[in-house]
Amino acid sequence: MVLKIPTSLRNLCIRALTESMDIRTMNHLITNLIPGYDIYKQTGFPSSIAIPNIDVARQITTDVIQWGKFLSFVRALVDAQDTGIMGRKYPISFLREILKSTYELGFVFDTANKMFVENPSYRKTRNWGALEEGEEYALVFLDIDIAGNSRLVRSNSQKSIQKSYADLRSIVGNSIDKRNGRFWKWEGDGGLVAFFFGDKHTAAVLSAMEIVNELFIYNKTSCVLNEPLTVRIGIHGGSCEYSSNEEQLDKLETIKETHDLEESADADSVFISIVVKVMLDEYISVHFPAVGTKKNGPFRYVLKLE
Repeated sequence: MVLKIPTSLRNLCIRALTESMDIRTMNHLITNLIPGYDIYKQTGFPSSIAIPNIDVARQITTDVIQWGKFLSFVRALVDAQDTGIMGRKYPISFLREILKSTYELGFVFDTANKMFVENPSYRKTRNWGALEEGEEYALVFLDIDIAGNSRLVRSNSQKSIQKSYADLRSIVGNSIDKRNGRFWKWEGDGGLVAFFFGDKHTAAVLSAMEIVNELFIYNKTSCVLNEPLTVRIGIHGGSCEYSSNEEQLDKLETIKETHDLEESADADSVFISIVVKVMLDEYISVHFPAVGTKKNGPFRYVLKLE
């Protein structure tokens, strides 16, 4: 993601590098962010000439902005001061001012994952403003689909279908927003949601349980269809390569397995994998008994009324 960085913040970063590091250290920092980075190629200086510190700092700052690495760059400055580079800590000039300006752009620092993420009060994008194209991340996915979709379309008016499906998206959206989930795909009758931060397994499971519970109330009070609106939900987690291309999503093994769970689920139920089950606290896990006799899952939640 290429951010529009104010000139004042850009200049702060240049000054921070110039006053805090020598060229060797700057080069080490940038090659960790951009493998194969060549400062001579980027500046156009002959390799036989020593490049002034200010020119190195200016070029590095320009490149991390243009190549969508600015947030990773600021994180690297924090790491340089807190944990060090090559065994040495570097007090970074103007770091407090740089962090303040980054917050004002709409980003906060997630200490658990040690990365900047978008402040949801400012914006909500599918990658939280943090995941980078082609990088591997551990994510939890929630796949949801309307049960009996074809039958509903045939037996209800288009107006009723459109309203009900919009209502479903609203119910799902409200549930995942409060737990920092993001829509990765939505096709009217269902879609894919991703969770990345905090206790992501619990967040996904609680979202799914809430969706099923909310739909029960919705069907009793607001549903305009000639039968209840029911869904199937599958939840699974694992490592996958981030891509902004939706066509690539279905090729990812973790997402395939999540979709398979959803397809095997009963109407009005949530199926989770053992990968998710073992990460849950007991007071949540107890609501997900195994399906059949298989000890490795899947595990199912259904709404039970006392």
